[in-house]
Amino acid sequence: MGDDNLEAAEDAREELQSLLVVQAQAGVPEQILVGILREQTAEIERLGTSPHRWEQPDQQEVSQR
Repeated sequence: MGDDNLEAAEDAREELQSLLVVQAQAGVPEQILVGILREQTAEIERLGTSPHRWEQPDQQEVSQR
């Protein structure tokens, strides 16, 4: 992994950690967050890539109407 990739990975890790902290502070139980991460990991492993079609939860609600 090149220096750019290492830096990108560290940036992504920090952003994810920040997001998880915000969600936990908002009252989302850590076990639920872990479950979501596991589901997303399984999806990435199944597809072989990150599904770039992910939407924000409120956007999904609107698109289902």
